[in-house]
Amino acid sequence: MSVHPNLEAVAQIIPCLQQMLGARYEVILHDLSHVESSIVCLEGDVTHRKIGGPATDYLLKLLREGGDQAENSVNYKNVLPDGRVLRSTTIFIRNEEGGIVGSLCLNQDLTDYLIAQNLIEESTQFGHPSMEAPKETFAKDIGEVMESVVATEISLFQKPVTYMQKDDKLSIVAHLEQKGIFAVKNAVEYVAESLGVSNFTVYNYLKEVRAKTKNA
Repeated sequence: MSVHPNLEAVAQIIPCLQQMLGARYEVILHDLSHVESSIVCLEGDVTHRKIGGPATDYLLKLLREGGDQAENSVNYKNVLPDGRVLRSTTIFIRNEEGGIVGSLCLNQDLTDYLIAQNLIEESTQFGHPSMEAPKETFAKDIGEVMESVVATEISLFQKPVTYMQKDDKLSIVAHLEQKGIFAVKNAVEYVAESLGVSNFTVYNYLKEVRAKTKNA
């Protein structure tokens, strides 16, 4: 599979960049022409992902909301399932026409630093208290990302799917659309199964959601 020349140029610096930053850093290059297996270069082992792994749900959300005008996200907080605290950065890479072709992502494991800080201070604040940290899923494949996001959205309604009305399910589809989940292969089928409706129904929900967004 061919890689955009701009990504090839960035890939050359990644090993040296990670070596300079050190063992607590991970540097990842994504080719966003195929989000289901976007990781094409990786140095470090902070999130335990591998080459050929998928884009995260947070990266998909940035792309869905901003398209080719998506802005870089610098020094945001992440918390892994095992409790480790990360400082992360997502930088978009563009072609000559300004279209996004990839992203350079850096993850720094801050856990040891925060433990040391807690030994000195009774409490530690991370960032501005009013700033909500994005929730990012570091998965081994894009299906795992999709399943995690869908499960989270359904759980927020705090009632069984069988008791949900059309408006409930439409709202879930709208939130999933905002997060870019329908860019993932077979997402419509998975969402339909999770909501107990047909694929055709999900397509109709999407059509309705996109029409409202377009007219907003």
